[in-house]
Amino acid sequence: MDRIFPRIFALGDIAWDVLLRPEEPLVFGSDVPGIAEFTPGGSAANFAVWVACLEAEVLLQGKIGDDLLGKMMEEHLARKKVGLHLQIVAGAGTARIGAVVSLQGERAFVMDKPTSLAFSLGDFEPTCLDGRDLFFFTGYSLFTLSSLPFIQRILEEARIRKVPIAFDPASFHLIEGYGPQELLERICPVDFLLLNEDEARKLALADTKTLLQHSKIVVLKQGLNGSTVFSRLGEWHVPSQPAPVVDSTGAGDAFDAAFLVEFLRTGDIPSSLRKANRLGAYVVSHYGGQPEGDWARALNVDGT
Repeated sequence: MDRIFPRIFALGDIAWDVLLRPEEPLVFGSDVPGIAEFTPGGSAANFAVWVACLEAEVLLQGKIGDDLLGKMMEEHLARKKVGLHLQIVAGAGTARIGAVVSLQGERAFVMDKPTSLAFSLGDFEPTCLDGRDLFFFTGYSLFTLSSLPFIQRILEEARIRKVPIAFDPASFHLIEGYGPQELLERICPVDFLLLNEDEARKLALADTKTLLQHSKIVVLKQGLNGSTVFSRLGEWHVPSQPAPVVDSTGAGDAFDAAFLVEFLRTGDIPSSLRKANRLGAYVVSHYGGQPEGDWARALNVDGT
């Protein structure tokens, strides 16, 4: 059978991550040894890079500043074979995210993203959906209320064209800011809702199955407990792939890419969960949220 190459339109944040991994507990007013690393990131950009690595076609829409970091990011994404629909905002700085990684590999973020990088209705271009098999966006696309009319316009166009929609809230703090019910009412229905357990609790008060009122397929990322899919046709669970936890930054973005690309190719939910678990496990065992090293072997992309 011929290999299927899904065509995905991704929308969202593009940023540089400043990763700080202290080797000892932080001491305010003093210093501790550790690692400081500057890496490309942003949840939508991470997702798009992984989609391209998985040999699917991806078009990424996002905003960057007209600074050196923006130029570096544009060149980086082009090298990764990500199709680009970038808006370069004059006088703005490209988003930067400080990520402090705990000794257990968990992280906390400080987001430095100018409001001038928010989307507006004028940014809508329906041609971005031409010939696409999926529209994917994250909660960071909604980091200001002013972006909401733009997102809703794209969602409306995707539904008219019958392009499936995938949404990852990406932040339980964002869910709290919007209000769970209001957020769901504004962006649903969708075809795929991909979220971790903290986000699921915020959206559904711990009853994940209620989210099926808003999405045809709910994908729950459960970390060490693997992952589960809920749908109107049934429920599937796949255990986690063992891996040392070094840095969880970007693991959810990689999971999303692997699950959606495999599902679009095969329609096989257990296979999609296995691929997603493997890629998520690879990412947590390395610094940064984008590919490096022998990631393809870790994913077992050849099926061998």
